[in-house]
Amino acid sequence: MAHFRNTNLFKERLAQLEQEAREQGVVFVPAEAADLLVDRVTAVASQLGVTERTALQTYITPQVIALMAKILGAHAATYHEVMTEAEPMALTVPDAGRVLAALGMVCKLATEQIGEAPADAAGVLTDAADAIVGISAQLRTNTSKQPVTVGGTTLVYSRTVLVRAIDALGSGQWQCPCSEPHSPAGSPCSLIVNLKADLAVVGGWPAGADEQPGNER
Repeated sequence: MAHFRNTNLFKERLAQLEQEAREQGVVFVPAEAADLLVDRVTAVASQLGVTERTALQTYITPQVIALMAKILGAHAATYHEVMTEAEPMALTVPDAGRVLAALGMVCKLATEQIGEAPADAAGVLTDAADAIVGISAQLRTNTSKQPVTVGGTTLVYSRTVLVRAIDALGSGQWQCPCSEPHSPAGSPCSLIVNLKADLAVVGGWPAGADEQPGNER
C-alpha cells in the first residue's frame, strides 16, 4: 500500500498548508511543509489509535490546516521579533574565524543528513549560510584587524545552528565523526565540547571559567 503522503488528499492538504502559511509570512525550505504535515498526521494517528490514512481523511481537515498555518505564522512573528531585537556584539578576528570554522563543520554534518531528513538539513544549511555570509562580510571590510561588530541577526543564526548541531550530536540523531565513545550519561566528546565553546563566542551558553580567549586557542 502506498504511503499516505503519495495520495491526492495529502497533496491537496499540503498545497493548502503552503499557501496559507505563505499568507502568514512563513516560507518553507524544501520538503519542510511536507515533513511537518507528515508529523502531524502521524501524531494524530498515534494519539487516536487509527491508521495514518484515516487520520488524514477524517481529522486533518481544511480547518485544521488553516489553524496550523496561523500557529506557524505566530511562531514566525515571534522569531522575527527576536531576530530584530538581538543585540550586536564585537568579535575579535580569531574568534570570528573560529566561529566560521564551526559553522563550516556544521554544514558538513548537516549535508550528511540530507537523505535522512531533508527539511531539517536544509534549514540548518540555510541558517548556517546566512551566518557565514554575515560574519564574512564584516571580516572582508576589516583592514585594521580590530574586532568586528557582528549584527544581532547573524548572531541568532549562528547560535541556532550551533545549538542544533550540539543537540543532534548529543542525542545521536547526527552521527559524530570523532572516534570517541558516546553515551547519553557520559561526558560529551571533544567535538561537542568545542562546539559549546564556539557557541559561547557568539553569546550562547557559557563555555566555562577555563575557556581561553579566541586568540589563544
